[in-house]
Amino acid sequence: MRARTNPWPAFVDLFSALLIATFAGLIMFSWAYQESMGRYEKIAGDVREAQVEANKIGESLEQLLKNTGLGGKVRRCGDDTCIDLYIHFSKDEDAISPEQGAILAQACQILKTALDNLPRDKREVIEVIIEGHTDSQQIVSEDPRIRYLFNWNLSAMRATSVLYEFQKCGLAPPEYRIVAIGYADSMPLCLDSTPECYAQNRRTTLRLRIDTQRIEERTRREGRTE
Repeated sequence: MRARTNPWPAFVDLFSALLIATFAGLIMFSWAYQESMGRYEKIAGDVREAQVEANKIGESLEQLLKNTGLGGKVRRCGDDTCIDLYIHFSKDEDAISPEQGAILAQACQILKTALDNLPRDKREVIEVIIEGHTDSQQIVSEDPRIRYLFNWNLSAMRATSVLYEFQKCGLAPPEYRIVAIGYADSMPLCLDSTPECYAQNRRTTLRLRIDTQRIEERTRREGRTE
């Protein structure tokens, strides 16, 4: 038998096989890409929907608070709602005076009433954040760890002091989402090295945050049960 001397048919077969494989790969890649883009668009849609609902909840809560004794202290801070209810402290102390305790009790009742006037599914996505702050003065200690941690621990203790006052009026977990965070001297209201500025920075503040992740989770959960 004579050997085939023309290699062209073999090249044609190889080229055809490669073309078919490439075409099949492009189809699979296109399908995978479309599936991936579909998932991405679904996630992006969930995020947008959650943000829209969060804005509506925030607006409802702000409207409820503006008609109360806290009205002048409520402002928008980014995506959150801030209440400029400053509780001030003595140097290196976390105790709340009786006068400021009375202010906190009134504010707590107003905030609790506003939250209670919202439907439960909206109230449970609102997080009340108590933020504690200190001035920039450092404690005298030879231990660098003690010096560094003192203001952080003090600011957290000031926040939890307000947390304790809030639980007296019933604003406490698990019925309400409320946390206490210390920021030390990282968020000052003023930067002067004066007794007046130091006193102004020794404070706690309130921030109301809408948990969009929880809204997304609830939306997906409700979607699966429909």
